[in-house]
Amino acid sequence: MNKKTPLHLQKLLALVIIFSLLSGCALVSGSPTATTTPPPATSVPVQPSSTPPKVVVISPTPGVAQPALEAIPGPAFCADARVQAAIDAFGAALKTQDGAALANGVDPLDGLDIYYRLASPAVHVTPDEIVGLFTSTFTYTWGDQAGSGLPVESTFSDEILPSLLDVFDRSFSQSCQDLTTGVGTGPTTALVDWPAEFADMPYIALFRAPEAQDNELDWRTWAVGFTVVNGAPKIRVIVQYVWEI
Repeated sequence: MNKKTPLHLQKLLALVIIFSLLSGCALVSGSPTATTTPPPATSVPVQPSSTPPKVVVISPTPGVAQPALEAIPGPAFCADARVQAAIDAFGAALKTQDGAALANGVDPLDGLDIYYRLASPAVHVTPDEIVGLFTSTFTYTWGDQAGSGLPVESTFSDEILPSLLDVFDRSFSQSCQDLTTGVGTGPTTALVDWPAEFADMPYIALFRAPEAQDNELDWRTWAVGFTVVNGAPKIRVIVQYVWEI
C-alpha cells in the first residue's frame, strides 16, 4: 500500500479485500452449484421402411356410352336392348307365375292397364295388386265377348294369363308400333288400333301368327306399351287383338 494513504482508508480497503476473498471461498466450498435439468428427450417413432403398393389404373373399355332411354315412340326405342330385356323378363314372369318379377317389370307408379279387347274399357291393376295377381281370386270384369256381347268376368289367371301365354309360350314376331294385317296382327273385321289414350306411348306388337296347319283366323297379338321410370323401361299397357266377326 502507498504510505501516503490515510490509515483508516488502508484498514477499510483491507477489510473489503478480506470480505471478497471469503465470499468467493463460500461459493466454491459451501454453496451447491446451480444446475438446470434438461427436458426429457422426446421419443420419435421409427417409421418402417416399406415400398408403397403399386396402383394399377384400368382404363374404361373404349366405345360409345349407351344413351339415356326416353319413352319416345320410334324404331330406336323398340330396338333398344333394355326394352327387349323388359319383354323377355315379362314373358319369363308369366311362364313362372312370379308375382315379384312381374311387379318389377310393370310401371311402379301407375301400375298396369289391360285391354281384353280394344272395344272394352281398360282394366286398371294398381302397383300393389301386381305382386299377388297370379294367386288373386278377385273377379275382374274384363269387357264383353265379341259377337255375343256377354260380359267376361273372371280372375287374371283364368282369363288373361292363358291368352298371354298363347303368345309367349309360342313363336311370335315383333313389330314396332305397327298393327298392320300380316305384320302386327292377322285378318279381322274388328278395328285394330292402339288406344287413343296412350297415343304418345311407344309400343311393340307381339304377333303370334297361325301355324301352317291352323286356320288363318287362329292368331293372337298382345301389344305392349312402355313408360320409362328412373331410366328403365316399364310395361304400362297391354292390349289384346284376336279375330273378331
